[in-house]
Amino acid sequence: MALLDVCIGAPAYLITNHLMNWRGTTVFDPVTSIDLAIPFMAWTIVIYQSLFYFFYPLPLISLPNEKKMRREALLLSQGLLVIIISSNIWFVIFPAEVHLRDSIDINNMHPIFASMFETLWFLDSPYNSWPSLHVSSAGIFTLFAIRWWKGRPILQWAVGIWWVLMTLSILTTKQHFILDLVTGLMILGIVWRWQVQPGLDRLEMKPEKEVTS
Repeated sequence: MALLDVCIGAPAYLITNHLMNWRGTTVFDPVTSIDLAIPFMAWTIVIYQSLFYFFYPLPLISLPNEKKMRREALLLSQGLLVIIISSNIWFVIFPAEVHLRDSIDINNMHPIFASMFETLWFLDSPYNSWPSLHVSSAGIFTLFAIRWWKGRPILQWAVGIWWVLMTLSILTTKQHFILDLVTGLMILGIVWRWQVQPGLDRLEMKPEKEVTS
């Protein structure tokens, strides 16, 4: 399932992202005075990049080796794909340029952080602003990890706090606007409430054979 998600999600994002950059079209400027007032903190790029080195492998770390939980992992996979596909459709319909990164002076930055930003900008053009896939995709991983780590409050709190920090890092690295954060939370809530949670409820209520069918 992880391989399928990567094979669908990564090309969908990269193609859409660079297509919108080629078009160079933005429907409106989401920037607010709060966006401009939030300080740039270069070191938070380490937290921002944790989407890739922590949150994406998180299901492999947190998933219990039980048949029921593996079925829940299928619901996670389905929910993630819905988030990715619906967000990319939105990127095409309502593109918005993330022009905040223009204020970053990479020459006066620590070389390690500078190289991380350069790599990020090479792969990720300043489009596909809202909703933030950082917030929504890491959020669904976090919700399942908290569910699977039931009875292990230290791990639950740790992953929850790290997700909050990662969510805030999209602002302190100037990679997103506040609107992106809010709409990322919205799509996460919609997918969880109307897709994932009903699926989890069915797993709890129906006999195993019926669920499998």
